[in-house]
Amino acid sequence: MPYHLNPEQSESVLTLDSEARSIHCIGQIGDWEELWGVRNDEGWLVPCATGDMQYFPIWPHPDYAQMTAADRFPGHIPERITLDDFMSIWLPRLKDDGVKVGIFPNMEWTMWILEPEDVLSSLEDEIAQYE
Repeated sequence: MPYHLNPEQSESVLTLDSEARSIHCIGQIGDWEELWGVRNDEGWLVPCATGDMQYFPIWPHPDYAQMTAADRFPGHIPERITLDDFMSIWLPRLKDDGVKVGIFPNMEWTMWILEPEDVLSSLEDEIAQYE
């Protein structure tokens, strides 16, 4: 179950620059042990492409995913991914496929794009703070 997101909070977070949204996203994923991608009846929105670079966009909350993906990818809806699955299944697969991770796209579809192993390291660092 995602945390409660109020309109003022979401507006404020969406105006952060890509790096700050990325830091916020990793923190929220570590706190709540879940993240969100978008998919339709045909599957996940992966990979997206910018030029020659392919990436999988992720968000810390389904409302962000819905708000930012709805116009660009009609028919896609947010779907939960557990932190454990993301770290043990998704990130290794993305790495093997040469697909990066697009962290927290905003309304302009700008985001911090990282290698899967860098995302894994950031998540491990975040989780270590709770141990």
